[in-house]
Amino acid sequence: MTTSPLTAAGTAAAVHSGAGGALESLDAALDRVADLDPALHAFTTLLRADGRAAGAAVDALAPAARSALPLAGVPFAIKSTVTLDNPVVAPLLAAGAVPVGVTAAPQLCTWGMTDSEEHGITRNPRDLSLSAGGSSGGSAAAVASGMVPLAVGDDGMGSLRIPAAACGIVTIKPGPGVVPTRLSGDNWGRLAESGPLARTVGDAALALSVMSGRPELAAVGRVPRGSRVGLSTTSPIRLGVDLVPVREPWRRAAREAADLLRADDLVVVDTTLPSPRDPVLYLARWTSAVARAAEEENLPLSAMERRTRHHALLGRTVFRRGGAGDGDTRWNRGVEALRTDVERAMATAGVDVWLTPALADVPPEATEWHRRSWGRSLWASMRFSPFTPLANVLGWPAMTVPCGRTHTPLGRVLPTSVQLVGRPGSEATLLALAAAVERGGA
Repeated sequence: MTTSPLTAAGTAAAVHSGAGGALESLDAALDRVADLDPALHAFTTLLRADGRAAGAAVDALAPAARSALPLAGVPFAIKSTVTLDNPVVAPLLAAGAVPVGVTAAPQLCTWGMTDSEEHGITRNPRDLSLSAGGSSGGSAAAVASGMVPLAVGDDGMGSLRIPAAACGIVTIKPGPGVVPTRLSGDNWGRLAESGPLARTVGDAALALSVMSGRPELAAVGRVPRGSRVGLSTTSPIRLGVDLVPVREPWRRAAREAADLLRADDLVVVDTTLPSPRDPVLYLARWTSAVARAAEEENLPLSAMERRTRHHALLGRTVFRRGGAGDGDTRWNRGVEALRTDVERAMATAGVDVWLTPALADVPPEATEWHRRSWGRSLWASMRFSPFTPLANVLGWPAMTVPCGRTHTPLGRVLPTSVQLVGRPGSEATLLALAAAVERGGA
């Protein structure tokens, strides 16, 4: 269920040359939304007036001024967690991008599946029986279906990378401070960052360059020959055994990406990515972040879905105020221990970037998860996405890029994806590695 509009870069080039207009691009995107969104439920609100005002402003510019806008006339979608005046959106508008609408997310961005009583079930364009992932599921579905070439999302425990991998598109979660943003709960207790979703690495780099105010990121380069990457396909959620098994198609995707990087004159070494010493570290950070967001949004427990209410209560009563009067203290120690283990493993293997599967299995079914229990939603989220929380807990940049393919239970082709994780400041390196995977797999 996908179409093939111009890429973001291609749309901007057409507007620069006069071969197309910003309003023309907006109208085409709105037509695609009208055709495709009734089945997908990606959008919650259309921003027709704002889009037309932005498009008209671009079209009214003199050719030289229009050509100076890196995203002139590019239609884009905005996750419901941010508004048009958010510092993450404002640079896109200033660069000539045209807002199309607001996209769906699960309540408080808690879950790896996007559905709610209010907005229905957001479905995967690759297979409508599957979830688009979450929490930036609406944004991912909008891009993967071809309704827009670009979308904004945010990522607190994988909320960009999960739906991007579920829908077979590209995204990058930048490191802290790279992209200014304003999200609930002090950016989910400083776990969350905003970033772009796109169909190509080049478009993701272009959008990130605008969002961060760093034009040099748009020029995706090559990683120096001989650079070393660590490959780990081991499940990151372990307690003596793999609590969350990694299915073979996703392990194979990581091995295929490793071969593509080797063909690009890079060195890939097999090693094991350390997992938290405290088996509940990820759950602690996840639940306490949701509790913070609920408090800042003044969302009472009575207004929460039962699964989200349980999650927020757990974060509030156990992990934030548990133990010796400060539940965060134990978990901060756990983060530092995990960071030490990861950096020691990188030093031992001589690597600067980790390569892992992006997911462990195909996305869960598209259904009313918001009516189900906390335990079922928790397991559904963890079962297919155990790899993403690490980068948020460490505060490191990470991205996902499609590589390989598998089949859904209904026999549909679903791209598999890999994840790249690097130290702070490695966004350009991650983009270059992702571009090598994209080139090799084309």
